[in-house]
Amino acid sequence: MGMIGNYLAVNAELLQAIRNEEVSLHGIGPKLDIDKSWQALHYILNGGQEGDGSPLGAAVPLTSHYIGHYSDAEVFAMEPEQVKETAAALEGIEEAWLREQYSFRQMMEEGIYPLVEDDEAEEFFDYIYTYFTAIQEFYRTASASQSCVLFYIS
Repeated sequence: MGMIGNYLAVNAELLQAIRNEEVSLHGIGPKLDIDKSWQALHYILNGGQEGDGSPLGAAVPLTSHYIGHYSDAEVFAMEPEQVKETAAALEGIEEAWLREQYSFRQMMEEGIYPLVEDDEAEEFFDYIYTYFTAIQEFYRTASASQSCVLFYIS
């Protein structure tokens, strides 16, 4: 069992209830589960581990938008305007661009989760690309419904 990345699209009232600890993250659905791809995608979209604070870099928010520890998870939240900006940044990205940003060797050297020694570059790219397209669709839908986005690892 590993650390699984999860997204939720919620309204402002539900976000506040989570912050007030009136509602557990784990009881809310549906959610987008991106399995263990979260750090690798964060790395690629940010151009490295630290990130650049851009809307694209916020698609997997590990260095920005932190709101605290709730429901036994570190939680990151984006307001509807930030969701809209991130959805727009993700919209034009195609497989070729993601491949250009993808440096399997560098990610292995830096110990990016979930890579292990016997992973293969092409197979791992296919794995993360599947979740990347799911994230694109998730943000597109969340933006259209003017939702807040929560991200947490469980």
